[in-house]
Amino acid sequence: MRKLFQINLLTAFLTLSSALLLASCEVEKPTTPTPTPPEEANTVTGIVVNSQGQPMEGVKVRADNPNGNNIHSEVTTDAAGRYKIKLTSIGSWKIYAWKEIQYMVKTYQLRLAMKNATDYDAFATEGKSLVRDFVWQLNGRIPDRPASADYGMGYFGGSVYFVNLNAIGYTPIPDGTKVTVKLTPVEGATYLDGTPATAVVTKSFTIANGNPNYYIGDIKVANYRMDIESELNGVKKVVHMSHRTSMGPFRPWLAFYFDPVTLSVGSFESGIKTGIDTPFYLAQD
Repeated sequence: MRKLFQINLLTAFLTLSSALLLASCEVEKPTTPTPTPPEEANTVTGIVVNSQGQPMEGVKVRADNPNGNNIHSEVTTDAAGRYKIKLTSIGSWKIYAWKEIQYMVKTYQLRLAMKNATDYDAFATEGKSLVRDFVWQLNGRIPDRPASADYGMGYFGGSVYFVNLNAIGYTPIPDGTKVTVKLTPVEGATYLDGTPATAVVTKSFTIANGNPNYYIGDIKVANYRMDIESELNGVKKVVHMSHRTSMGPFRPWLAFYFDPVTLSVGSFESGIKTGIDTPFYLAQD
């Protein structure tokens, strides 16, 4: 009986030892790492966000071949602001994005900015997957466009064009006069991205050499009240203006906003009409 008990005890001990050894082997068994998904060749991916960093759905993203071959590929962003474009490995590409919005009962097709300055350059996919991110920028330079102060091109913001006019009942503003333009957002005004327009914009230019044409630019688009003051030899005067007509009527202030480029499906410029399209004629007593 005693011998049988010893045999059973030995059997139980061996069984327990085997179980512990097996468990130890299972713990120490190396795990196989999850394989990284293969990179998809000749694709461009990215995310599009607004000025607050929130993803933007429904943005049009287009890749163009800049060599004049009229080859392009176009997609729209999903609810997470992401997109993916499949390209060919042949040739070079540039990539752009546009957002369509309604503002002041008008339709705007606004070009969006890129996260990095080098992203504006042409590129070749070379069998790789590349990343190009976009952000909604309300003013600042468009790096891949030539800048023109006269026509307001090359900037995400809007421009205003002024003509120093010799109108009936008024005299032109004389040379050497400093002209200061003050743009004050009207109550409740918003910028194009829907954020409140609160900043007062003040810009100046000096009348010189009988030149009738002057410009201010790169202004965040909003609904503004515009007041203009002139100063010469310490004497300040209110400048009167007429919008789009040299015949008047001339007023001491005007409310205005920046019009969109019409019939646009995505301009390489900002999508906002330049100042040359909407002149303001100036005169003073």
